[in-house]
Amino acid sequence: MCGIIASLMAGDQTVAVALEGLRRMEYRGYDSAGVACIPNLERTLEVEKKKGKVINLSSAVAGRPSFKDASVAVAHTRWATHGPPTDRNSHPHCSNDNKIAIVHNGIIENYQQLKEELQSVGYDFVSDTDSEILAVLIRHQQLQDPELPLEAAVSLALAECNGAWAVCVIDEANPDILVGARKGSPLILGRSRDGLMLASDATAVAGIADEVIYLEEDDVVTCTREPISGEYSYSIGSMADHHFSDYSSDSCESISSGTSSESKPSLESVTSEGMLGNRPIAARARSMKKLFRRSTSTPRVERSPVQLNMKVETIQKNGYKHFMLKEIMEQPKVLRECLRSRINEQTGFLQLPSLDNVMDRILAARRIIICACGTSWHSGLVGEYLIEGLGRIPVEVEYASEFRYRSPLLFKDDVVIVTSQSGETADTLEAIRIANKAGALTLGIVNVVGSSIARETSAVVYLQVGPEIGVASTKAFTGQVLVLTMLAVILGHRNGNITDAEALDYARQVQEIPDKVAEILTPENLASLKRLSASLRYAKNFLYLGRGFNFPVALESALKLKEVSYVHAEGYPAAEMKHGPISLIDQQMPVCVIAPKRHHEGNYEKVRSNIQEVVARSGNVIAITDEDGRADLATLAEHVMVVPSTAEWLSPLVSCIPLQLLSYWIADYRGCEIDSPRNLAKSVTVE
Repeated sequence: MCGIIASLMAGDQTVAVALEGLRRMEYRGYDSAGVACIPNLERTLEVEKKKGKVINLSSAVAGRPSFKDASVAVAHTRWATHGPPTDRNSHPHCSNDNKIAIVHNGIIENYQQLKEELQSVGYDFVSDTDSEILAVLIRHQQLQDPELPLEAAVSLALAECNGAWAVCVIDEANPDILVGARKGSPLILGRSRDGLMLASDATAVAGIADEVIYLEEDDVVTCTREPISGEYSYSIGSMADHHFSDYSSDSCESISSGTSSESKPSLESVTSEGMLGNRPIAARARSMKKLFRRSTSTPRVERSPVQLNMKVETIQKNGYKHFMLKEIMEQPKVLRECLRSRINEQTGFLQLPSLDNVMDRILAARRIIICACGTSWHSGLVGEYLIEGLGRIPVEVEYASEFRYRSPLLFKDDVVIVTSQSGETADTLEAIRIANKAGALTLGIVNVVGSSIARETSAVVYLQVGPEIGVASTKAFTGQVLVLTMLAVILGHRNGNITDAEALDYARQVQEIPDKVAEILTPENLASLKRLSASLRYAKNFLYLGRGFNFPVALESALKLKEVSYVHAEGYPAAEMKHGPISLIDQQMPVCVIAPKRHHEGNYEKVRSNIQEVVARSGNVIAITDEDGRADLATLAEHVMVVPSTAEWLSPLVSCIPLQLLSYWIADYRGCEIDSPRNLAKSVTVE
């Protein structure tokens, strides 16, 4: 859960591009940052790393000649998983002799075992991290075979590791080479006329790279600059295809680098000596490394490049104080974009063309399982209400992190839908793999084009809402709900639960949503919400209540407040208030109740009764209602926020907007790091 970037470019651009990439990836979450490079003049590895913000790192290297003219660089923002956030635990990590530098996103699960084995033969470790193992292992391979190419040394080292990684490696002895590899964590290759880049996501290289290649599982990429001509090239191999030939025997038996941990050879003593710094150590080799060497006939793999059309302005604040506010305010625009090409021009019906080839299987499903994490799980709950209500297909909503570990019963006529903004969420990816293995149909609803989920599912629907930089999801949530809404209407229409006339009317109502969201975001409403937020900034606990379609909105709104303001909040079904939370209500607890009236007659009176119960206990009620409920609830609530009247099944798309703003401004008044909340990461790419 961090950002990595590496660049092989012209000297004055190399480190500058790496630092700019780190700045753009700050939204992913981090607690420290670092950069390593090989200067063109000295040709000795230089490393700088700092706890805290990227600006601290930029200031530390500013004006230093070795960082202004370099041939290759790797850089990293760290989100601590092993060891506290300190300078020594920051990446890049180096080999003992400072010849190899690596940056790593992921987790090496067997790092303790590897560390103990390496320590037993004389290697030292300066950090508490699992990642440092990689730098030492790679250098270990080189010491055993000085002719070993860097790519092969990286592959051999990774073959010993269990876990997940996106890793970039530079070698002081090879200043014109950059090697990257991925397994379980995202890594892209960016190409431009000025050089080659590796990064965690396309945000880091937007406006710099002309096109990108999304590396796939077990890919190993070698980027090279020809020293004389200055031409750049790359080659991609696959760890899954890398074989190692036994050149010590006549049979030349091959084994795969994917050897299981149980069958991997252990360290054994040899008599050769290696030098680390100024002292000799026993260079004890792994038997596999002495007996097996990568075949030169290893096949290369082809990965198709795609044009990088991401506009730089989409990843800038454009005058807003925070990305979160910008992304809330642009929801009318991006929801229109989400609807683009999804209204059939001839019939007027809703359509999701990317699902056409699998629609019959969805309609024939015995059930739909929606798997997700965090905010995406909340949108999945809305999807459950929608698909069961309109599509009349049974739906289950699962936390991906629980689903993957409980041996779920899956059948070939199940459909598993996964939702993820990044398309890289580790637990969600594993849920897909379980479903694919069982023969179920898998569908992805993601925002990032070319992401791992998009590649591993049977079909994908893109949100089309643009890059979301703020860690707390806003527009991706409404985009997910809108896509699930369209899917529910399409399923209901296709299976006969919705008539043609109803389908046309539903399509019309869906198209009105962006304008209704815009009605909420008027200067008058914004000023009112801002005043309310100021009055609530010191509250220590919040309760959010909703019923039916708006129960998931209560959950999501409580999560938003916790994420950005560090204030405790709980979301509950309104009727469940009597089963516990009511005992907490007092004058100091704001209770946000979602209670639209028009089109909600079945639920409104019940929610109103819940409000009366809160008022009877001196609770501070903040009501979200429509114009029909304004006068009625004004007699009960301390504050009323009015949203446009909307059909019940569409109401989550409007009721969530003022609550997003409430969370934002409370956090702003409290002085919180809104776009990069403490301990949170935008893309959770480790388990």
